[in-house]
Amino acid sequence: MAVLSKKEILEQVKTIVGENTDDTTLKFLEDISDTMDDLETKANGDEEDWKTKYENLDKEWRTKYQERFFNGSSEDDKDEPENDLTKPQDLPEDEEDDSPKHFEDLFTEG
Repeated sequence: MAVLSKKEILEQVKTIVGENTDDTTLKFLEDISDTMDDLETKANGDEEDWKTKYENLDKEWRTKYQERFFNGSSEDDKDEPENDLTKPQDLPEDEEDDSPKHFEDLFTEG
């Protein structure tokens, strides 16, 4: 079995097809040409080094994920406002806290 170039394959097809120009033959020649072009493009690659791109992105995300645990928070979290419900909120001095202090105070009739 020989490995032929696109040009050699098209020459062989031309000898078999001859001078036939019907729609079926022209469609067949077009399909062969398009298929050969596509295979050639895939073999040469699309000029993107996808493996390196994947490895760099994977490394970047792994580093970010690891830093999240060792540094406490990521850079993305620094922009978010602090929302800690366990910290008591300071009331302004002129406002009094009228909320009940004991469970029983919730049910007294006033």
